[in-house]
This record gives sequence, structure tokens and C-alpha cells, in this order.
Amino acid sequence: MKSSSSLFPVTLARADILGDLSEDIYLVKHNRDPDPSVQIALSRIGLAGKEQGEDRGFPVVLVHGSFTNKGFWLSAKGRGMARFLVDKGFDVWLYEHRGHGQSPRNDDYQKNTVERYARFDVPAVHEFIHEQSGRYPAWLGHSLGGTIIATAISGGFLTSLPAFAMFGTQVVRPNMALQVPLAGPIARALVSFRKELDGRQMKIGPENEPAGVINEYLARHSLLGRWKLPSTGEALLPKWKEATVPLLGVSAAGDTTDPAKYCQRFYRMYGGPKEELLLGVESGFSKDFAHIDMLIGEDAEREVWPRVSNWLGAYAS
Repeated sequence: MKSSSSLFPVTLARADILGDLSEDIYLVKHNRDPDPSVQIALSRIGLAGKEQGEDRGFPVVLVHGSFTNKGFWLSAKGRGMARFLVDKGFDVWLYEHRGHGQSPRNDDYQKNTVERYARFDVPAVHEFIHEQSGRYPAWLGHSLGGTIIATAISGGFLTSLPAFAMFGTQVVRPNMALQVPLAGPIARALVSFRKELDGRQMKIGPENEPAGVINEYLARHSLLGRWKLPSTGEALLPKWKEATVPLLGVSAAGDTTDPAKYCQRFYRMYGGPKEELLLGVESGFSKDFAHIDMLIGEDAEREVWPRVSNWLGAYAS
């Protein structure tokens, strides 16, 4: 089968119609990871009837958080922030982590980490979208999705980036349960033994997370932990403070998973131009949004999505 890219093997796995939306699902096999079986599912969402090669607008990549998939952005009925951005004239791409949604499990699944996503997957997707659209995309990430983007930027893996946004993302909150000596190493050993955590079993989402991703989090938030590249030990906060890409940092006043004060602390450490948005009553919103409903539901559709669209519009070219 002929590749959809001249950069590396890319397969058009499926082309669907969702009502009046089109969805082209690509499998990107970049061959950059130590595990050559890695393939990343990337869905391009547009209005049905668009001609091949027709300009679809400014490209935007949406990256979901932990224990979920692209359904966070676009429901099976074709609703969600992805649909809203398509209607506003953006070229929308949905990125799914390894083993999530349409991304197949790679052979070395349990050893997947945020660093490997950021070092290998994100740059390849960025290059492929540029090849397809003629423009470099903006990146938007919720929770862990934001951490992946921040790691890619701070690690120097994601360049030629017009702007990025993070929703409910932070790496600075201490986990008190992990501050007890030996608590972190014991927790990591247990996770490694289990190899992965089941989102359905834990009733927190439809997907699993590999031990590597969970253990990165445990190490970062344990006693003496810090945000770094595990493979080299390089600290990332100094690089975060030196970055220059425009940032939109969104936090939710009612978020108990990644509380606003820690998200704000992380955003304010960023060195480049930034804009903050606190989703809460004190900022003029109808309610104190929480970790999930900051981007899902009728209130988000009415109050949050337009703000994101307007912000993106300033960087569209």
C-alpha cells in the first residue's frame, strides 16, 4: 500500500462520514522510537464534501488526557469541541496516545512514557500535518495531554510551533501520600508488577495507562521528585522558563484533580508570552468549572469553546 506521506510510512486506515463531518484516520509509523512497532492514530476532522487539496484552514491538534481517547473531543454523535472548531474554520486533528482509541498497542506498551510520546510521536505528527496542510499546527492538550506538549516544547522536540494551549495541566503539585519516604518506590514497584492500570476498573475512563506513564507521574510527585526527562535526568523547568512560544494556560476553579492554584503556578513559570484563563464565578463565568466539564458539556460549549476559538484566531495564518 502506498504511504500517505513522503516522510515515513503513513496508512489511511479509514475514511468515515459522521453526519455532515468527514473523518480520515491515519496511522503514523514514524520508526523513530526504540520500539519499531509504534503507530499513532491521527484523525483529521472536516466538513463532508470538501475537495481533496482544498484549504481547510489553520491546523489545530487536540491531545486528550489520561485514561481516555479522541472521544473526549468528539463524541460518536459528532458533538464536542472538535466539531465547534471545524465549524469555526479550523483544520482539526485528533491525536491518540499509543494504545488508546485507534492507536494500536505497541510491542513495548508497558514501557511507554510521556518522554517517548514527546520525543518521538509529537514531532512526527507535527511534521506530517505540516506536509498535509502546508502549515505548522497549534497544539491543545487537556491534563496529561498538556504535559506531553509541555515536555515536547521544553525538551526541544517540538519546534516551529505557532502557539499552544493547556487545560488543567500542572507538574508542580506535591502528592502528600508520596512524600513519605519509600512510598514512591513502593508504588512504582506495584505499578510495574501490574504493568498497566485499567481505567474502566478504576471507573475513571474508558482506556488503560501503561506502567511507564504512571511511574513517571509517581516519580515526579514523590519525595524529592521533579519534572525531568527520565532517560537523561535533564530538568525541564529551566527550559520551560526559557521557551518563547505563545501559551494559553486554562485552569478551572472547581478542579480537584489538578487544582487551579497549581496549574496557575506552572503557567506563570513559563518564560514566553502567555495568557491565563480561570474558569470560575470570580472570573465572570456562570460556575466554577471542574477538570472534565471545563471542555465537555453545554456550559463549556457556551462559555469556553468560543474563548479558545478566538484565542486561536489570533495565530491563524
